[in-house]
Amino acid sequence: MKWIRVLVVMLVVGLFWGSSVFAKKYVLKAVTAWPKPVTDNQAFFIFADIVKKKVAEKYPGQLEIRYLGGPEVIKHTEQVHGLQTGLVDMCFTTNAYYVSLLPEVDALKLSDFMPWEERERGAWEFLNWLHESRIGVHYLARLGLGIKFNLYLLKPIKKADLTGLNVRVSPMYLQIIKALGGNPVVIPPTEVYTALQRGVVDGYCWPSIGIMDWGWHRLTKYVVEPGFYQVPNPLLVGLKAWKRLPEHLRALLTEAAVEAEREAVKYFQELAKEERPKLIGAGIKVIELPPAERDRFLRVGYEAAWKEIMQRCSETGPRLRKLLSK
Repeated sequence: MKWIRVLVVMLVVGLFWGSSVFAKKYVLKAVTAWPKPVTDNQAFFIFADIVKKKVAEKYPGQLEIRYLGGPEVIKHTEQVHGLQTGLVDMCFTTNAYYVSLLPEVDALKLSDFMPWEERERGAWEFLNWLHESRIGVHYLARLGLGIKFNLYLLKPIKKADLTGLNVRVSPMYLQIIKALGGNPVVIPPTEVYTALQRGVVDGYCWPSIGIMDWGWHRLTKYVVEPGFYQVPNPLLVGLKAWKRLPEHLRALLTEAAVEAEREAVKYFQELAKEERPKLIGAGIKVIELPPAERDRFLRVGYEAAWKEIMQRCSETGPRLRKLLSK
């Protein structure tokens, strides 16, 4: 009878240890490329909220995403390196801030598809393989944003020619500004307002939402249409941190990421519709380029970007273009 009692005790203890009461808690330390109040971060917070709800429903207490902050915690250009070293576990950023580590990621801005369509076409799988094998990072999702970039100026233009204009860029917009004859000036977002005030730049590129977060609308005179490229903000997890998670939590994060991709696009497309009237109300004029100039603006910009990708990524570029183009 003694051995039966021992067996019963072992079974009971095993059940308790297998329950969420005794399950190990995993904490993912997360940063974003932008200060917390900046609109871009809302895509990350949408994802984090979905994760929180799913964890509460399925695995209470087993997973926490702990948001540490933005570039005040780790400089935006060093956050992916922070993933590689384990300083942080999760990063919501833009591909422009780590294109030097993985040149192929620049192709994301040229995609003709929404994030969930990229998954269906195999683009996510290929991009994740590149991230994991080349830089030791898991490519969890593309949470950005279903909207375009725009060119914002202090001076008007009438055609697709930026000759003589100094335009603030990140690596995201470098090719299009150079191809259209502009002089690209690489400075961080935190310095754009002062650069506009002092006449260091004649304009800048930014998504179709968000310039009011930085106060740039007070100095901006014009916004140029058409919009170009698309906003591709990846959500990344350090590969070591990803592999430490049990399979059921990795599955939960993936499920939340897929859901958040659609929610983020919906949120930002609605936001873009609301923000343009506010910019016009603030005195910013819309420059609609004539059809021929509009076509040239886009053609030159996309051709220049794909050309550079093909030169830098001769083996992988053609496959990326096929996966991301209609």
